[in-house]
Amino acid sequence: MKKFLVTTAALAAFASPAVALEYVCDVRGNGEGFVSSVVALQFEPGAGTAMVYDAVIDAVHGEPIEVDLKDRGRGRYRMTYRVSNIPARPRPLTILYTINLDAEKNTVVIRGTMPGYSNLVGGKGTCKKR
Repeated sequence: MKKFLVTTAALAAFASPAVALEYVCDVRGNGEGFVSSVVALQFEPGAGTAMVYDAVIDAVHGEPIEVDLKDRGRGRYRMTYRVSNIPARPRPLTILYTINLDAEKNTVVIRGTMPGYSNLVGGKGTCKKR
């Protein structure tokens, strides 16, 4: 947890504080796993990329990753990314994630699909702007 907090604080260094939005979200997963209970997001509105960090990303990369960002209007944003080599048995997994953030309501919905499997992972939660 300490490493997570240190890295979350490091997210602030990636962009200009005047325009960067930072959120820490508490997420309740749907029970399928591979969705972290805490997700940190940072982005600049109008930019094409964002930074995301959670326990799954930490297990694979050890630091925040850059993801695709789409501004959907009215304070809604979509972030999409792939995490490969997620530790799992019988073999490592790849999951394609989509995060939908509603910055006006401070809510988040996370969905993940695993190529080659019918399982869907996901969760919903609330976010705090930092």
